[in-house]
Amino acid sequence: MKVATQKALDPKLRRLVHSANNPARLKGDVGRSFANSSVTITEESTLTADQVTKRVLVRLAKDKVPDELQKLSPIRLTENIYAVELPVSELEAIAGLDIVEYMESGRQFYPMLNTSVAETGADQVVNPSPGQPGFDGDGIVVGIIDYGFDFTLDDFRNEGDGSTRVAFLWDQGLSAQAGESAPAKYGYGVEYDRNVINAALNSSDTFSMVRHRPDASSHGTHVSGIAVGNGRSGDAVFPVGTYVGVAPGATIIFVQPSTSDETPTFTDSVHVTEAIAYCFEKADELDLPCVINMSLGQNGGSHDGESIVERTIDRLLEQPGRAMVIAAGNEHIWRGHSNAQLAAGNTHTLRWKVGGGLPLPGGGSLPQVYGDFTPNEMEIWYSSRDRLRVRVIDPDGNESSWVNVGETEFHTFPNGEEVFVDSELFTVLNGDARIYIEVAPPPGDWSLIKSGEWRVELEAIEIRDGLIDAWIERDYRIPAIKANDQSFFVGTDFDETKTLGTPATMRRAISVANYSHLSETPSDSSGRGRTRDERDKPEVAAPGTGILSSNALGGTVDPDTGKTRPARVLMSGTSMSAPHVAGTIALLFQRNPALTVEQVKKILIASAQAPIGIQPFDLAWGYGKMDARAAMDLVDLLD
Repeated sequence: MKVATQKALDPKLRRLVHSANNPARLKGDVGRSFANSSVTITEESTLTADQVTKRVLVRLAKDKVPDELQKLSPIRLTENIYAVELPVSELEAIAGLDIVEYMESGRQFYPMLNTSVAETGADQVVNPSPGQPGFDGDGIVVGIIDYGFDFTLDDFRNEGDGSTRVAFLWDQGLSAQAGESAPAKYGYGVEYDRNVINAALNSSDTFSMVRHRPDASSHGTHVSGIAVGNGRSGDAVFPVGTYVGVAPGATIIFVQPSTSDETPTFTDSVHVTEAIAYCFEKADELDLPCVINMSLGQNGGSHDGESIVERTIDRLLEQPGRAMVIAAGNEHIWRGHSNAQLAAGNTHTLRWKVGGGLPLPGGGSLPQVYGDFTPNEMEIWYSSRDRLRVRVIDPDGNESSWVNVGETEFHTFPNGEEVFVDSELFTVLNGDARIYIEVAPPPGDWSLIKSGEWRVELEAIEIRDGLIDAWIERDYRIPAIKANDQSFFVGTDFDETKTLGTPATMRRAISVANYSHLSETPSDSSGRGRTRDERDKPEVAAPGTGILSSNALGGTVDPDTGKTRPARVLMSGTSMSAPHVAGTIALLFQRNPALTVEQVKKILIASAQAPIGIQPFDLAWGYGKMDARAAMDLVDLLD
């Protein structure tokens, strides 16, 4: 069934608009986390588009908010870009306003010391040779956007009085209770400041006063320990003062993004963008420079830095004394990118495997025992000088109709899967052509997509350029319970380059790859460059394999085992690499608070140490291993 489209909406929002007048489909969309709803969904539920709301980013042609948007209480993030939550029933009308250039849906963002800090040379900056000044991040804000921060650990408290080093903690997922409040500008979640946190630390029931309670071994605590931990947490196995982070004197702002608009585990890009703006705004209130670390990402988008999220962050980074570090992602082994050169008149087939069987490095595959019960998404980007048409074929050989440029179609396969295809020639943000495909399970709880190879056929009608890049969006990956909904490209259809997550492909932020500082090799999982528009990313690599850092709830008793949790826990990934760089930038800002993010980026590139044979840029290493001591020496030259 072909349907009309509203070009100011991104394809995820178009898909939602097309469901708005179909109660059964709308109910399925809400259940699949396409929208946030305050209603409880049951088998008997009926929904209308007025009941379902969606948080989106809106880019205006000029910074003048129309009345139709003003009544929805939009939040200004930067210049003419706003975040707003609105009923699905109003999406098309708002998008139709002349002043609205584009509306972008939130996309799911997923989570991505002792010897590693020495590997970077940061220990020589904190504890230099006699007669040289030392820098520990004092007077610099390190903002961390992540999940689960154990603010009670000594690693994040001052020596002597035990007071907190946390200036602000915003848990976007909490609802304010008596005596609590959300940040005034954003109006949701709960904000705790230094005074509240200190009062909680001195109380008998800390987590009743500050209700941000992390899970054991939470990701955000480990990341924070690398960037700003002072090493004061310890036990018999992990002595105090041994596992010290890169910037142990920095001021901390922590934001846990809301998951209300997506799955129970992950957040979306709208909430993350608001978290980034919040960190910089709070640093301005403190009159301090700020570097933000974000070890979150996704695969969607054009991978050229042109999404509204990436543009917003770039604008926020224009001010001196601001920087942002993003993990390159761990997508290299997940077979999520494909690349091909098409010739006119030919048909190219992308083989898209659903239902498990992802090959793993070294042999074997990721187990899947439940089947795929979540939607699978693919985006195909190509030159708007070309003309393609597309169709989808299920594992049994059933075909959808061909979808031409400028068309949008729903198709239901015999097994009940609903396939949405949206083909656009000149997308609003970068002018390139895009095909968006979603394969959703049949309606009903725990319905499964047919396992096997789905095929996406691309017919080249007219070719002047011919290059296509396709990305499969991230999905559930829970090996511990053998649940793996991650679909992937089969065989040679997988291309290992351009496997950076987004927004690691943005222009002003610094993207960081992962290498093992013990074997001096890049991690198999670390995302490879370049960007789709051929910019050099990642910029640098930092240690991220086998990193011991702060353990959330360390020192407390695990009720399941009766054993005391250790002070340190081992984790690997680009999530561990990025905070090494963020902490280093805090040291550079302490030396020169007026540095711009472009200066910081070029300083890190100029001081990076390239492994033997890696010159001048490598898809896995970037420009080489970050060297904090050499970077500080270059900052000294600016005097």
